[in-house]
Amino acid sequence: MRTERIAAVLLAAGTSSRFGKEDKLMADLRGKPVVQHVLETVASMAFGELIAVTRPLGQAPVIHRKLERRGYTILVNEQPEEGISSSIVRAVEYVMPIRRIRGILICLADMPDVPQTHYNRICMAAIDIRSVVASTDGFSPSPPAFIGRKHFGELLTLRGDQGARALLSHGVQIETHGNLLRDIDTPEDLMAWQPATDGPD
Repeated sequence: MRTERIAAVLLAAGTSSRFGKEDKLMADLRGKPVVQHVLETVASMAFGELIAVTRPLGQAPVIHRKLERRGYTILVNEQPEEGISSSIVRAVEYVMPIRRIRGILICLADMPDVPQTHYNRICMAAIDIRSVVASTDGFSPSPPAFIGRKHFGELLTLRGDQGARALLSHGVQIETHGNLLRDIDTPEDLMAWQPATDGPD
């Protein structure tokens, strides 16, 4: 599916509870904040909509500024403690009235090494509004993932921190190197971070 028919949804509202007092999305990784790696990669593609779900401005002012500069529509999740599902619901509610959008590409702000080539592979594997296309390291499905409009009603019923995992398990899975799908949850994750594996996605 052409990216112009897809809304990229960047989920950046997590509370970073396992990271301690600091905001993991603002932690330095290779000279810039973790979140900036993802938002720049996604914004460099020709998506029909660029959407980010984040915490209120007062809690994440720098992230808001960076998103605005790159042209994202910012949706605020006032209750991020309710888990990733609450952010997905917020994004779907926004996208549903935009009829030209045929599906959403869910991207996580704490996965800094996913390359543009992998996002493209997921979009190309999405055939129509019924499609569900997930990433996998060969073991389990995960974001980044495309979910077609036909499944928006189901997404609106999500609760908790499992997100759309059950739905993704029934879709097409695009395998890539596990290093590219790593996320950052703890300071130890960040300290142990190695550059993404070179070579094709």
